[in-house]
Formats: sequence, C-alpha cells, structure tokens
Amino acid sequence: MLSGVHVGLIDGGVGDAFAGSLVGTRRLPGVAGDRTAHGAQVARCVLEHCPAARLSVAQVFDVRREASVEAVLEALQWLRAQGVQLVNMSFGMASASPRLAQACREAARAGVVLVASAPARGGAAFPAAFADCIGVTGDARCAPGEVSWLATPAADFGTHALVEPGRAERGGGASIAAARMSGLLAAMLAAGARADALRGCLQRQASYRGPERRHG
Repeated sequence: MLSGVHVGLIDGGVGDAFAGSLVGTRRLPGVAGDRTAHGAQVARCVLEHCPAARLSVAQVFDVRREASVEAVLEALQWLRAQGVQLVNMSFGMASASPRLAQACREAARAGVVLVASAPARGGAAFPAAFADCIGVTGDARCAPGEVSWLATPAADFGTHALVEPGRAERGGGASIAAARMSGLLAAMLAAGARADALRGCLQRQASYRGPERRHG
C-alpha cells in the first residue's frame, strides 16, 4: 500500500471537503476569504492521482487570484518548515523574481520537488521556467494519468488539463494540469522513487514526445 506523501499547495483555500487529507493550513496575512473553487479543484486533482497524499495548504490567493512575490516566498518557507516533499504552484508570473528563483533553488537542493503551471502558448511563466521547477502545461493528447515530454522553452511536460475528463465546461487549463502532475509525482514518491529521478521517470513513461502540433 502506498504511504502518504506530504504535498504542499500554494493556492487559494480548499474549504472543509478535504479534512481527512489536510495536515496543515495557513492563510497568509492580508489574504481575504477565498470564494473561488480553484484551491479545492487543485487539491481534488492531486488526490485523484495520489489518494494517500497528505496536504498542507498555504493560501496566498483570494477571489482576486493575485498574490505578491513576498506572499509566495513566505508560503514556500512555511511549507518547507512543515516538511513537505512536493510543492504545487498552479500559477504563473510574467517576470522572473531573483528572490523566488533562489528560494526554489534552495528548496530543490533540500530535496523538495517543485511543480508549477506553464502556459501552452506565449512566453515563459515563472516559477515554471526556473530550472529547479518542473514546468507543466495542459496537453489535449493526454488522458488522465498520461504525460507528454514537451521540452519546450515554456514547459517541460504536459498532462490532462480538465477538472473532469470529458467535461470542458467544468474548467481546466495549465493550473489543473500542474495539479494532476503533482498527484502523479506524489504517487511515484510514495512508491519509492527518488526526488532527483522523477524527471527521468516522466521522460521514460511519456506517451507523447514533443509539443502538440497546434502549439509546435
């Protein structure tokens, strides 16, 4: 049986639906109550692929879906103090922050796996474009559980991007793809994979290689 892997989420609030999986929550100072469903969607997708995962949630977003670099840095520091093994960051910033890059570098050197969402088109987004993060975008070719090895400037890998397969009206996108990838990686860690071997594992199991033609 898979043991529980400790996964950190930097996102919005997740509500009370995941009480059985939550081991810690923190709302960053100045963040109002979250009336959106994004944090809950992210948590649900992680647990879909790794039901035994234990979650710690650092809420940096409210209904505005905006957060400062300082809030993200504080969230990452708090999650590291909680002992998480993987951090999901289903958001992107247009500009690279040297302070965030350093924080990601330090976390990765400490053995924390960092997963961040990347746009399917357009320029690079951060932290996904940092070398210490696994950048993930949605790939329409992938069914739930499948991955693609993209190796593009914007994203390292792709996977299924819908909240509910076959129901595009329920939402989706790169942020959901990142959450699903975090669940897949958490399951690999729970099964005994080393953090530094995960990229190679994804490359070997990739169902598709190279970008979708419409984005190539």
